[in-house]
Amino acid sequence: MIPEQLKDDEYLLKIHGPEADCNHPGKQPVGSAETGPFYTGSDPELENHIQDGGNVGKALKGPLVVFDVDHEEFASELSMKLPPTFVVESGGSGFGQHWYYHCPEWAENRQFKVQGTDYGSLRTGNWQVVIPPSVHPESGNQYQVDSDRLISSVGIHEIENLISGISGVRTANTTGGGGESGGGGSVGGLRELPEEYPEKSVDWDTMRSWLDSNQLLYEFNRTSSTDWSGLEFKIAKCLAEGGFSEESISEALNRLSANSKWHSRGQSYQQRTVRKAVLAACDDEYVDFSKSDDMGASKASESRKTESGSEGTRQKGGDNNMPEFTEKETVQVKEGSSDGDRAIEAVKVEGKDGSDTFEFVSIRKGRVQTVELTNGQEGQMIDIDETNGKSVGGTADLELVIEALKELNEEIN
Repeated sequence: MIPEQLKDDEYLLKIHGPEADCNHPGKQPVGSAETGPFYTGSDPELENHIQDGGNVGKALKGPLVVFDVDHEEFASELSMKLPPTFVVESGGSGFGQHWYYHCPEWAENRQFKVQGTDYGSLRTGNWQVVIPPSVHPESGNQYQVDSDRLISSVGIHEIENLISGISGVRTANTTGGGGESGGGGSVGGLRELPEEYPEKSVDWDTMRSWLDSNQLLYEFNRTSSTDWSGLEFKIAKCLAEGGFSEESISEALNRLSANSKWHSRGQSYQQRTVRKAVLAACDDEYVDFSKSDDMGASKASESRKTESGSEGTRQKGGDNNMPEFTEKETVQVKEGSSDGDRAIEAVKVEGKDGSDTFEFVSIRKGRVQTVELTNGQEGQMIDIDETNGKSVGGTADLELVIEALKELNEEIN
C-alpha cells in the first residue's frame, strides 16, 4: 500500500520495476519528475502498474523536502536537531532512510560527506524518491514505513542550523531533476546522452528565437530571481527541447545575468545543469526530436504548447491537437471608464466533448469601447485582442492563483 502521507496529491510517478529493461530499473521514472505524467494514490492506472511489479515514486513538488539518509550518525543528527516526522526505510542492503518534511522556503539540493564518507543528501525541487510498496532493485527488499507519523513542518533556519552544525560535513549544491534515477555517465554521475538526441550546434540568434517562440526570452533576461537554479534549469530544458548541443546551451546560459548561480557555482554545476536538462527533455514524452531538423527557429516546442492545470487539462501535441472548447463564463474587469482605457477579461474555458473535458482560466487584455445597446442606450464593452491572452492554470487552482496575485500586488505596492 502507498502510505497515506504520500498518496493524496497528484505528484506520484510510475517507476520502472526491478525487472525492467532500462538504465536504472527500480528507480527510473516512467516520464520525468519535472513534467510527469503524475498520478494520485487511488488512480487505477497506478494501482495496476504496482500490481504488475512496477515501483512508485514521489515527485518533490511544493513544500516537500526529503533527507536521503545513508549513515546512522546523520540520522542521529536529524533526530536531535529536527522534530519527529514521517520516515521510510529504503530497502537497500545497507543503512538507508528517507526523512520527509514540509519546508516551502527551502529550494536547494545538498550532498553531505564526512571525511569521504557519504552521509546522504537533501532533496527537493525536480527530484523524486522511491516510496513504498516499491522493491529495491539490488537487495530485493521492499521500501517500508519506519516512523508512521504525519509529515512535520520545519523552517528554513532549522535546516540551515542543521547543516552548519554538522562538524566536518562538506556540502555541495546539486541541481534537481533526476533524484534516485541517476546513474553512470561522464557528467557528475549522470547517464550518457541517448543516441537519438540531435546535439545540434547552433548560434545565439537561433537559440534566442527559440526562447522567444517559447515565451522564455523575458525570463532569460531577468537580472534577479528567488530561484536561479530552477530558472536556469527551465531555460536549459527549453533549449534542449530544440535538440541543441550541450556546448550551445552552455554558451547561451553564459549570457545570463551576472547575478545568476550559473556564474557563481563553477563548471561542475554548469555541466550538471545542462546534462540534467537534456536528459529531462529526452525523457519528456511530449518532445519529438525526429521533427527537429525542419522545425525552424521560430517553431515552439510541442512540450511547451500543451496546457497544464487541473486534472485532464494536459493535451499531447499542443494547440494543433486540442479538442474543441467553449467559453463557459466570462468576467470583464475594467480599469477605466473611457474609450481606449486598458482592461482585462477573465475567461473560464472548458471542453465541448465530454471525453476530452478540461477546464482552465485564461486572462485576455483589451481596451474599453463605448457601444450602442439594443435599447438605444450607450454601454461599454472590452475590445479584446484575441492573440493577447495567457492561461493562468486549471480551475482547481483558481483560489491559489487569486491569493498569489494578491500577495504579489501587495509586495509590489
